[in-house]
Amino acid sequence: MKKTVTWIVVADHQQARAYAHDGPGRGIRAADGFVFDTHLDRSHDIMTDRPGRKPGTGGSQRSVGARSDPHREAGRQFMQNVANAIADASHAKAFSRLIVVAPPRALGELRTALPDNVRAKVIAEINEDLTKASQADLADRLGDVLAV
Repeated sequence: MKKTVTWIVVADHQQARAYAHDGPGRGIRAADGFVFDTHLDRSHDIMTDRPGRKPGTGGSQRSVGARSDPHREAGRQFMQNVANAIADASHAKAFSRLIVVAPPRALGELRTALPDNVRAKVIAEINEDLTKASQADLADRLGDVLAV
């Protein structure tokens, strides 16, 4: 009988970690090679404080382009990269079930970025930022959804 491995992915827009759970009473352990970290600059540090000019307008008119938040876009891209890594691990059969733990916006972005075949393996979502929780605290918090 094939053992059921559950991955717990804990993420926000700047870091992601995966833990593996091999069955009731076995606790959780860090999944090998699944650690992502980045640093997002604040939006006002990235963006210019002056709007751009339209070419050939003489300089008195300003372009009113679409507003975008580079900080938010970088976070969304980070979540896409995490989703791609989860999909790769799923394809390699590293886990058969998945629990995702992330704050609201990150959870939504990760959910959207996961392919359907991986999303089908999600057994629980925890809408909370636990990226700074210790492994023991995380195991305690998972008690409602997993027999750790």
